[in-house]
Amino acid sequence: MRLRVPALLVLALALGLAGCTGPQDAATTPSPTPTATPAPTPLPPGDVDYPDGPMERPERPDQLTASAVGEYVESFEYGYAYNSLWLSEHSSVTLACRLDNVTERPWGYAAVVTCTGYSNTSPPANATETAGPHADWFTQSFRYRVSEKATHREQVENRDPVS
Repeated sequence: MRLRVPALLVLALALGLAGCTGPQDAATTPSPTPTATPAPTPLPPGDVDYPDGPMERPERPDQLTASAVGEYVESFEYGYAYNSLWLSEHSSVTLACRLDNVTERPWGYAAVVTCTGYSNTSPPANATETAGPHADWFTQSFRYRVSEKATHREQVENRDPVS
């Protein structure tokens, strides 16, 4: 009986180490030194897509200042929400937006904008177009990150409704 315990131990150890010795291919060979993952940049490359509609995308300010960025992002979000609610020339869009804050950062500015609104699409009685749905833009808040090269937009927790 004494020999069985060491034999079982040797067998368990051998099974546990199976595949850990002998030749290995490059796919299973661990790298000798771990590679560091680069930290994410504050702004992704590129820019925010702007929905089609009657509102033109505002121009990024030439000089980034708190007031210029505030005007830019408020105008950007207003146009973004307006175009998202607009279906046709028969759409009536009601929308209110508010700039909640603007903060300077090492890479540019961060700002939060909140909008609330709705649209109704009612073509004239003699039109072949059918009436569109009532669409709501419930209170939604977005954080903008604006640098010299890019604008990034992400949804954040809703703020108080815009009145």
